[in-house]
Amino acid sequence: MRVFVTGATGFVGSHVAQALVDRGDEVVALVRARKSWLGEIPGVKKARGDVLDAYSLAEAFSSPFDLVVHCAGLTSAPRNMDYYRVNALGTYNLVRALKNAPWRPGLVVYISSLAAAGPGEVNEECEERPLTPYGESKLYGEYFVVDSGLPCLILRPPVIFGPRDTDVLQFFKLVKRGWAPAFFRKKRLSLVYVRTLVEALLFLLERGAQGTYFVADGTFSWWEVAERVSKIVGKKLRPFPLPQGFLIPVAGVSQFYRCLTGRPVLLSKEKVQEMRQDAWVCETSRLSSMGFVPSLSLDEALRETLEWYEEKGYL
Repeated sequence: MRVFVTGATGFVGSHVAQALVDRGDEVVALVRARKSWLGEIPGVKKARGDVLDAYSLAEAFSSPFDLVVHCAGLTSAPRNMDYYRVNALGTYNLVRALKNAPWRPGLVVYISSLAAAGPGEVNEECEERPLTPYGESKLYGEYFVVDSGLPCLILRPPVIFGPRDTDVLQFFKLVKRGWAPAFFRKKRLSLVYVRTLVEALLFLLERGAQGTYFVADGTFSWWEVAERVSKIVGKKLRPFPLPQGFLIPVAGVSQFYRCLTGRPVLLSKEKVQEMRQDAWVCETSRLSSMGFVPSLSLDEALRETLEWYEEKGYL
Protein backbone atom coordinates (compact mmCIF):
# COMPACT_ATOMS: atom_id res chain seq x y z
CA MET A 1 0.00 0.00 0.00
CA ARG A 2 1.23 3.51 -0.81
CA VAL A 3 0.71 5.84 2.17
CA PHE A 4 1.10 9.60 2.59
CA VAL A 5 1.75 10.79 6.17
CA THR A 6 1.72 14.36 7.48
CA GLY A 7 3.35 15.20 10.80
CA ALA A 8 5.80 12.32 10.44
CA THR A 9 8.58 14.51 11.84
CA GLY A 10 6.71 14.78 15.15
CA PHE A 11 5.85 12.58 18.10
CA VAL A 12 2.78 10.63 16.96
CA GLY A 13 3.45 10.87 13.23
CA SER A 14 6.92 9.35 13.51
CA HIS A 15 5.49 6.31 15.31
CA VAL A 16 2.76 5.98 12.68
CA ALA A 17 5.32 6.16 9.86
CA GLN A 18 7.51 3.57 11.59
CA ALA A 19 4.61 1.13 12.00
CA LEU A 20 3.53 1.50 8.37
CA VAL A 21 7.08 0.90 7.12
CA ASP A 22 7.37 -2.13 9.41
CA ARG A 23 4.25 -3.68 7.90
CA GLY A 24 5.64 -3.25 4.39
CA ASP A 25 3.90 -0.10 3.15
CA GLU A 26 5.56 2.47 0.92
CA VAL A 27 5.51 5.60 3.08
CA VAL A 28 5.93 9.16 1.83
CA ALA A 29 6.18 11.82 4.54
CA LEU A 30 5.42 15.51 4.11
CA VAL A 31 8.35 17.29 5.77
CA ARG A 32 9.45 20.87 6.28
CA ALA A 33 11.97 20.40 9.11
CA ARG A 34 15.40 18.96 8.42
CA LYS A 35 15.91 17.72 11.95
CA SER A 36 13.32 15.20 13.11
CA TRP A 37 12.66 11.70 14.39
CA LEU A 38 12.45 10.54 10.76
CA GLY A 39 16.22 10.09 10.85
CA GLU A 40 15.59 7.02 13.02
CA ILE A 41 13.19 5.48 10.48
CA PRO A 42 14.88 4.06 7.38
CA GLY A 43 12.68 3.54 4.35
CA VAL A 44 10.53 6.67 4.57
CA LYS A 45 10.52 8.81 1.44
CA LYS A 46 10.26 12.57 1.91
CA ALA A 47 8.14 15.14 0.08
CA ARG A 48 9.16 18.70 0.91
CA GLY A 49 6.13 20.78 1.84
CA ASP A 50 3.74 22.14 4.44
CA VAL A 51 0.02 21.80 5.12
CA LEU A 52 -0.16 25.61 4.95
CA ASP A 53 1.35 25.59 1.45
CA ALA A 54 -1.34 24.55 -1.03
CA TYR A 55 1.15 24.40 -3.91
CA SER A 56 3.40 21.92 -2.09
CA LEU A 57 0.38 19.71 -1.35
CA ALA A 58 -0.65 19.75 -5.00
CA GLU A 59 2.90 18.74 -5.94
CA ALA A 60 2.92 15.94 -3.37
CA PHE A 61 -0.39 14.61 -4.71
CA SER A 62 0.71 14.53 -8.34
CA SER A 63 0.88 10.74 -7.95
CA PRO A 64 -1.78 8.60 -6.21
CA PHE A 65 -1.85 7.22 -2.67
CA ASP A 66 -4.02 4.44 -1.27
CA LEU A 67 -4.09 5.95 2.22
CA VAL A 68 -3.52 9.42 3.69
CA VAL A 69 -2.79 9.73 7.43
CA HIS A 70 -2.98 13.30 8.73
CA CYS A 71 -1.01 13.61 11.99
CA ALA A 72 0.31 17.16 11.55
CA GLY A 73 -0.88 19.65 14.14
CA LEU A 74 -0.01 21.97 17.00
CA THR A 75 -0.53 20.97 20.63
CA SER A 76 1.08 24.16 21.98
CA ALA A 77 1.39 27.51 20.28
CA PRO A 78 2.54 31.08 21.00
CA ARG A 79 -0.83 32.48 19.86
CA ASN A 80 -4.30 30.95 19.89
CA MET A 81 -4.73 31.84 16.22
CA ASP A 82 -1.89 29.46 15.40
CA TYR A 83 -4.05 26.51 16.47
CA TYR A 84 -6.75 27.47 13.97
CA ARG A 85 -4.20 28.23 11.27
CA VAL A 86 -2.38 24.89 11.50
CA ASN A 87 -4.96 22.45 12.88
CA ALA A 88 -8.03 23.76 11.06
CA LEU A 89 -6.79 25.59 7.96
CA GLY A 90 -3.99 23.06 7.45
CA THR A 91 -6.54 20.24 7.43
CA TYR A 92 -8.77 22.18 5.05
CA ASN A 93 -5.82 22.66 2.69
CA LEU A 94 -5.06 18.95 2.80
CA VAL A 95 -8.57 17.75 1.94
CA ARG A 96 -8.97 20.44 -0.71
CA ALA A 97 -5.73 19.27 -2.36
CA LEU A 98 -7.02 15.70 -2.25
CA LYS A 99 -10.32 16.77 -3.81
CA ASN A 100 -8.44 18.59 -6.58
CA ALA A 101 -6.10 15.66 -7.28
CA PRO A 102 -6.83 13.49 -10.35
CA TRP A 103 -7.29 10.45 -8.08
CA ARG A 104 -9.04 9.57 -4.81
CA PRO A 105 -7.49 7.92 -1.74
CA GLY A 106 -9.09 4.78 -0.39
CA LEU A 107 -9.18 6.38 3.08
CA VAL A 108 -8.20 9.57 4.92
CA VAL A 109 -7.21 9.13 8.57
CA TYR A 110 -7.31 12.18 10.84
CA ILE A 111 -5.60 12.06 14.24
CA SER A 112 -7.83 14.35 16.27
CA SER A 113 -8.08 14.63 20.07
CA LEU A 114 -10.35 14.13 23.05
CA ALA A 115 -10.06 17.93 23.33
CA ALA A 116 -12.34 18.17 20.28
CA ALA A 117 -15.12 16.53 22.32
CA GLY A 118 -14.42 18.46 25.51
CA PRO A 119 -14.14 17.60 29.22
CA GLY A 120 -16.29 15.22 31.23
CA GLU A 121 -17.04 11.59 30.48
CA VAL A 122 -17.74 11.23 26.76
CA ASN A 123 -18.24 8.69 24.00
CA GLU A 124 -18.59 8.94 20.23
CA GLU A 125 -22.30 9.83 20.49
CA CYS A 126 -21.85 12.85 22.78
CA GLU A 127 -22.27 16.39 21.51
CA GLU A 128 -18.88 18.07 21.12
CA ARG A 129 -18.16 20.88 23.59
CA PRO A 130 -14.50 21.86 23.16
CA LEU A 131 -13.14 23.96 26.00
CA THR A 132 -10.05 25.57 24.44
CA PRO A 133 -8.89 27.01 21.11
CA TYR A 134 -6.85 23.84 20.63
CA GLY A 135 -9.95 21.66 21.04
CA GLU A 136 -11.99 23.89 18.74
CA SER A 137 -9.31 23.80 16.06
CA LYS A 138 -9.17 19.99 16.14
CA LEU A 139 -12.97 19.80 15.89
CA TYR A 140 -12.94 22.14 12.88
CA GLY A 141 -10.36 19.81 11.34
CA GLU A 142 -12.78 16.92 11.85
CA TYR A 143 -15.54 18.90 10.15
CA PHE A 144 -13.36 19.59 7.11
CA VAL A 145 -12.42 15.91 6.76
CA VAL A 146 -16.01 14.68 7.08
CA ASP A 147 -17.46 17.41 4.83
CA SER A 148 -14.97 16.55 2.09
CA GLY A 149 -17.01 13.46 1.29
CA LEU A 150 -13.85 11.35 1.19
CA PRO A 151 -13.92 8.03 3.08
CA CYS A 152 -12.47 8.84 6.49
CA LEU A 153 -11.44 7.47 9.86
CA ILE A 154 -11.09 9.84 12.82
CA LEU A 155 -9.21 8.87 15.99
CA ARG A 156 -9.65 10.89 19.19
CA PRO A 157 -6.86 10.03 21.62
CA PRO A 158 -6.72 11.62 25.10
CA VAL A 159 -3.36 12.55 26.67
CA ILE A 160 -0.70 10.67 24.68
CA PHE A 161 2.61 9.64 26.24
CA GLY A 162 5.57 7.60 25.12
CA PRO A 163 9.04 7.81 23.58
CA ARG A 164 9.72 11.04 21.64
CA ASP A 165 7.06 12.98 23.59
CA THR A 166 8.06 16.14 25.43
CA ASP A 167 4.64 17.44 26.57
CA VAL A 168 4.16 14.88 29.37
CA LEU A 169 7.89 14.88 30.15
CA GLN A 170 7.46 17.61 32.79
CA PHE A 171 5.03 15.39 34.70
CA PHE A 172 7.59 12.56 34.73
CA LYS A 173 10.31 14.96 35.92
CA LEU A 174 8.15 16.17 38.80
CA VAL A 175 7.25 12.65 39.92
CA LYS A 176 10.86 11.46 39.69
CA ARG A 177 11.69 14.14 42.26
CA GLY A 178 9.01 12.59 44.49
CA TRP A 179 6.38 15.34 44.22
CA ALA A 180 2.86 15.74 42.85
CA PRO A 181 0.18 18.40 43.53
CA ALA A 182 -2.39 17.25 46.09
CA PHE A 183 -5.28 18.19 43.78
CA PHE A 184 -4.10 15.42 41.42
CA ARG A 185 -5.99 13.00 43.70
CA LYS A 186 -9.35 14.22 42.40
CA LYS A 187 -8.62 14.68 38.71
CA ARG A 188 -9.64 11.76 36.48
CA LEU A 189 -8.40 11.27 32.96
CA SER A 190 -7.94 8.80 30.16
CA LEU A 191 -4.42 8.11 28.92
CA VAL A 192 -3.07 6.38 25.85
CA TYR A 193 0.40 5.06 25.13
CA VAL A 194 1.58 6.04 21.67
CA ARG A 195 2.08 2.37 20.75
CA THR A 196 -1.53 1.64 21.73
CA LEU A 197 -2.71 4.47 19.48
CA VAL A 198 -0.73 3.12 16.53
CA GLU A 199 -1.89 -0.44 17.21
CA ALA A 200 -5.50 0.77 17.22
CA LEU A 201 -4.95 2.58 13.93
CA LEU A 202 -3.53 -0.55 12.26
CA PHE A 203 -6.32 -2.67 13.79
CA LEU A 204 -8.99 -0.41 12.30
CA LEU A 205 -7.24 -0.18 8.94
CA GLU A 206 -7.14 -3.97 8.67
CA ARG A 207 -10.90 -4.06 9.21
CA GLY A 208 -11.73 -1.26 6.77
CA ALA A 209 -13.29 0.81 9.55
CA GLN A 210 -14.59 4.33 9.05
CA GLY A 211 -16.11 6.89 11.40
CA THR A 212 -14.93 8.22 14.77
CA TYR A 213 -13.23 6.23 17.54
CA PHE A 214 -11.82 7.07 20.95
CA VAL A 215 -8.60 5.23 21.82
CA ALA A 216 -7.31 4.94 25.41
CA ASP A 217 -5.48 2.63 27.81
CA GLY A 218 -7.99 3.22 30.57
CA THR A 219 -9.13 5.85 33.06
CA PHE A 220 -7.09 6.89 36.08
CA SER A 221 -6.51 9.78 38.44
CA TRP A 222 -3.37 11.83 37.89
CA TRP A 223 -2.36 10.74 41.39
CA GLU A 224 -2.71 7.05 40.50
CA VAL A 225 -0.49 7.53 37.45
CA ALA A 226 2.02 9.45 39.57
CA GLU A 227 2.09 6.61 42.11
CA ARG A 228 2.78 4.07 39.37
CA VAL A 229 5.63 6.18 38.00
CA SER A 230 7.09 6.74 41.48
CA LYS A 231 7.02 2.99 42.13
CA ILE A 232 8.94 2.33 38.90
CA VAL A 233 11.61 4.93 39.71
CA GLY A 234 11.76 3.92 43.38
CA LYS A 235 10.68 7.26 44.83
CA LYS A 236 8.19 7.84 47.62
CA LEU A 237 5.48 10.19 46.36
CA ARG A 238 4.71 13.22 48.51
CA PRO A 239 1.74 15.54 47.89
CA PHE A 240 2.33 19.25 48.06
CA PRO A 241 -0.62 21.55 48.78
CA LEU A 242 -0.73 23.63 45.62
CA PRO A 243 -4.12 25.41 45.44
CA GLN A 244 -5.67 25.32 41.99
CA GLY A 245 -6.36 29.03 42.29
CA PHE A 246 -2.60 29.66 42.44
CA LEU A 247 -2.31 28.43 38.84
CA ILE A 248 -4.37 31.35 37.51
CA PRO A 249 -1.89 34.18 38.30
CA VAL A 250 1.01 31.94 37.21
CA ALA A 251 -0.76 31.39 33.90
CA GLY A 252 -1.29 35.14 33.64
CA VAL A 253 2.45 35.77 33.91
CA SER A 254 3.10 32.99 31.39
CA GLN A 255 0.54 34.53 29.04
CA PHE A 256 2.32 37.89 29.26
CA TYR A 257 5.64 36.19 28.49
CA ARG A 258 4.03 34.40 25.55
CA CYS A 259 2.76 37.71 24.14
CA LEU A 260 6.17 39.34 24.51
CA THR A 261 8.27 36.53 23.07
CA GLY A 262 5.90 34.73 20.72
CA ARG A 263 6.98 31.41 22.26
CA PRO A 264 4.76 28.61 23.61
CA VAL A 265 4.67 28.31 27.41
CA LEU A 266 4.24 25.30 29.66
CA LEU A 267 1.38 26.75 31.74
CA SER A 268 -0.94 28.83 29.56
CA LYS A 269 -4.41 30.09 30.45
CA GLU A 270 -5.88 27.33 28.28
CA LYS A 271 -3.79 24.66 30.04
CA VAL A 272 -5.07 25.87 33.42
CA GLN A 273 -8.63 25.67 32.07
CA GLU A 274 -8.00 22.04 31.20
CA MET A 275 -6.37 21.24 34.56
CA ARG A 276 -9.30 22.70 36.52
CA GLN A 277 -11.75 20.21 34.98
CA ASP A 278 -12.72 17.23 37.14
CA ALA A 279 -12.52 14.71 34.30
CA TRP A 280 -11.13 14.21 30.80
CA VAL A 281 -12.44 10.72 30.23
CA CYS A 282 -13.34 8.93 27.00
CA GLU A 283 -15.28 5.68 26.76
CA THR A 284 -13.74 3.19 24.33
CA SER A 285 -16.29 0.37 24.09
CA ARG A 286 -16.85 1.00 20.38
CA LEU A 287 -13.25 0.00 19.70
CA SER A 288 -12.96 -2.75 22.33
CA SER A 289 -16.21 -4.36 21.13
CA MET A 290 -14.43 -5.04 17.84
CA GLY A 291 -11.83 -7.10 19.72
CA PHE A 292 -9.05 -4.55 20.14
CA VAL A 293 -6.76 -5.13 23.13
CA PRO A 294 -3.55 -3.09 23.73
CA SER A 295 -0.38 -5.18 23.73
CA LEU A 296 1.04 -3.52 26.87
CA SER A 297 -0.35 -2.68 30.30
CA LEU A 298 -0.12 0.88 31.61
CA ASP A 299 2.77 -0.04 33.92
CA GLU A 300 4.71 -1.61 31.04
CA ALA A 301 4.07 1.46 28.89
CA LEU A 302 5.19 3.83 31.65
CA ARG A 303 8.34 1.78 32.19
CA GLU A 304 9.22 1.85 28.48
CA THR A 305 8.69 5.60 28.40
CA LEU A 306 10.85 6.20 31.47
CA GLU A 307 13.62 4.02 30.05
CA TRP A 308 13.58 6.01 26.81
CA TYR A 309 13.72 9.35 28.67
CA GLU A 310 16.69 8.11 30.70
CA GLU A 311 18.45 6.71 27.63
CA LYS A 312 18.10 10.06 25.83
CA GLY A 313 19.17 12.07 28.88
CA TYR A 314 15.82 13.76 29.51
CA LEU A 315 15.59 12.40 33.06
